[in-house]
Amino acid sequence: MTGDCRHCKSWRECIHDDSWFSFAEFRFCSLQVFWALKYSWVLKQGSWPAPEGVVPPGIHGQMTAEAKFVKPETVIAEIETRLERTGWRGKLLQEECINREKMMYLSDEAKAALYYISGWKRKGDFREWRKKRRYRQNVHQKVLKAENVSA
Repeated sequence: MTGDCRHCKSWRECIHDDSWFSFAEFRFCSLQVFWALKYSWVLKQGSWPAPEGVVPPGIHGQMTAEAKFVKPETVIAEIETRLERTGWRGKLLQEECINREKMMYLSDEAKAALYYISGWKRKGDFREWRKKRRYRQNVHQKVLKAENVSA
């Protein structure tokens, strides 16, 4: 078990192991979305990826209110819906998630798409979101430069 991602503020400071997430833990944080895109082929088949080293259980007589394929397909459908808003950057993100081992190795364009689809401030258009984000980054860099000059 990896822990609860509801309290993560930044994926860089996250202390959770990104090797596996259960459905109950899934909160669409950056690490979880990266993980889901990495295993999107399994989720599209209707099963949740098993943790490494664990053999999936056989047939058992447990009754559930929904089919076992509903939760994985719901998660990947939501991610793909969010990805459609990002255009070519979303396609780039999908490709890079499959081919990269860690989130830190993603290109800047793929990271922008990832932050947008996993963020909670994505009510607007992706282009507007990128403009606001770029503006905030530029202001932050100017403040840091001013502090370094005066120090």
